[in-house]
Amino acid sequence: MASDMDFNGADKQDAAFDLIPANTLVKVCLTVRPGGAGPEGWLTQSKTSPALYLNTEAVVMEGPFARRRIYTRIGFRGKAAGGPGDDTYGNRGRAMIRGILESARGVRADDQSNAARAARMIRSLGELSGLEFVARIGIERDKDKPDDTGRNVIKAALGADHAEYARLMGSVPQPPQQGQFTATGVHLSNTGTGQSGAPSSGSAPFWAR
Repeated sequence: MASDMDFNGADKQDAAFDLIPANTLVKVCLTVRPGGAGPEGWLTQSKTSPALYLNTEAVVMEGPFARRRIYTRIGFRGKAAGGPGDDTYGNRGRAMIRGILESARGVRADDQSNAARAARMIRSLGELSGLEFVARIGIERDKDKPDDTGRNVIKAALGADHAEYARLMGSVPQPPQQGQFTATGVHLSNTGTGQSGAPSSGSAPFWAR
């Protein structure tokens, strides 16, 4: 005889589908969903332009929104990159990646020590997978759909200089010490880094290949 299936622990429907309020601060764990583009395949190619982005999924780790999943595209290269003017899309994405690394590794935004600078470096975009950090949640709506109720996205990653950082992280990551990271930013322990999981064609960082 089959055993009963217990749904008492499932989210209530309103909790499962209502948006997390804008500007809510939560601790999340990030996963990068490979799209097959770029040197190692971590980037995703836009279907409508030459733009490239990271397709990410973040899971809220605790609190009233625990287990909720937030899907965010982090820009890496805009559709006009290489032309006149700034690549605003790519610049915003790189700023987000810097914020994620600072938040996950306990670095203040104004820290320009050698160790802090190394903490902001990675060999592979896959190293972002598995990082835990403090995120500010936003709501994004499709401007072409007036009735769109929106979806949650990560608007910013908050570093060690934010007043709520220590409380939300639970335990503040130890600031990187000189020698924890190599000159190319590779962490020499298992603390505060994700798993790249991608095949490597050599020892050079992904951006130098």
